[in-house]
Amino acid sequence: MCPPPPEAPRLEIQDLTVTLRGRPVVQGLSLSVPPAALTLLTGPNGAGKSTVLRTVAGLMTPAAGRILLDGEPIEHLPVWERVARGLVLVPEGMEVFPEMSVQENLEIGAYVRRQDLARRLEEVYRLFPDLAERRELPAGVLSGGQQRMVTLGRGLMSGAEVLLFDEPFLGLSPRFVKWFRQVFLTLCSRGFTLVVASQLETHLLLPEAAAAGFLEQGRLRKAGSGPELLADPELAEFFHTVPA
Repeated sequence: MCPPPPEAPRLEIQDLTVTLRGRPVVQGLSLSVPPAALTLLTGPNGAGKSTVLRTVAGLMTPAAGRILLDGEPIEHLPVWERVARGLVLVPEGMEVFPEMSVQENLEIGAYVRRQDLARRLEEVYRLFPDLAERRELPAGVLSGGQQRMVTLGRGLMSGAEVLLFDEPFLGLSPRFVKWFRQVFLTLCSRGFTLVVASQLETHLLLPEAAAAGFLEQGRLRKAGSGPELLADPELAEFFHTVPA
């Protein structure tokens, strides 16, 4: 597990309510995200996990509540300004630009922050050696797991330090799932703050999560550390039946 975080949260969600076509899909959700650590949002399909991340990233507008980044409210800021402040979303199903090279795909991620482009590219290549070897290839010829590396690397290229991942394991082989789990732990050990929304592979992430929340029907049913949620008898049935 990443080392115990300081008390002050890097990201804080306060009493968040989000509606879709007049119907509440997230209701009164509050969650503190510690810095330099992994936070996991889990729960069944339709629980509101993706909506929370999309709202934090600025793709949806909350009906009520506050979103604080380093203590400053950001709920009314546009997406680009949240990215400029160091927060980025890697959404479910994010695709590469298949005809463009791997490096061109990565450079697109730096559209807001162009400074230190070469340094950030090399950091991504050190994290993903497979991409370094294929930097000139069209991204469309890569395997599914390698394309997921490109989309994750694109998020890192933004210069963000708070990374939101929506169902990052969807469609990945077991080998790539375990590899990406290790990448997440490496990132938080380097000071990145990660929020992962996932129904899949919770048995791999919960033991490593400094904070976790279990959502159900748009409400936060349980919150605590990952190991605390994993040991909660009320959630045992879900964690034992969820696909792995």
